[in-house]
Amino acid sequence: MRKKIKYSNNSVTVVITFITVFFVCCYFLFSNKTFKYCDTENYLLGIHDSLPSISINYNQFRNELLEEISIKLKKETCCEINEFQLQLENNETINVKLHNECESCQVYINDRFYYRILLTKDNQLLFQDRPIALDSLSLNIYDCLKNEDLIDSVNFMFYWDKPSQKKAIEKVFLNIKKGYQLYYEEVGQQRFGKSLCKLSKTEFKAIKRERSNIYLGVGERKSLPPPPKNN
Repeated sequence: MRKKIKYSNNSVTVVITFITVFFVCCYFLFSNKTFKYCDTENYLLGIHDSLPSISINYNQFRNELLEEISIKLKKETCCEINEFQLQLENNETINVKLHNECESCQVYINDRFYYRILLTKDNQLLFQDRPIALDSLSLNIYDCLKNEDLIDSVNFMFYWDKPSQKKAIEKVFLNIKKGYQLYYEEVGQQRFGKSLCKLSKTEFKAIKRERSNIYLGVGERKSLPPPPKNN
């Protein structure tokens, strides 16, 4: 007569955690392949036909770039949250937001919290003022989303120096997007035991971060230095 094997809750937790980590690692291994996003991924990443889709010339001065975006969106962007899809050279799109701070604005970007991402003209990437490898950015995005899982609003602000290589700028966007995919892939596995594309409509709506956004840093008005004191 066979003996029944008892499994402790801790053992089950370790096994589940191992499987999840293994799945995420596999995702990293194959995530550089070009593939068509399924409807679930498009929904979670904010890619849908109702948003305008535009490309931009990154290497312009702030006012020139804001004017180009305004013309292509066919609207005034001042003091509003403008959401659109940014077209990349490899035909992928990424959902971004622009808060164009004009002098008349009453609410400024600095009034909110953002994780700041800066690409210098020397192609050095800074995350929260800390130098990191460009290819590791997706892990930093994933960690921020995971570590602040109980906080609904997690925002990222991407700045780039002028001039910067278009290829490097768009690689940053793609790594941000990949970070979101990794986060959602893990949540889908942990909560429902399924990959993203196999989630039902009810399931993928349950894991959507509604207030997590990618902002273009070009919209931020830099603070002016205080006037000199009179002696």
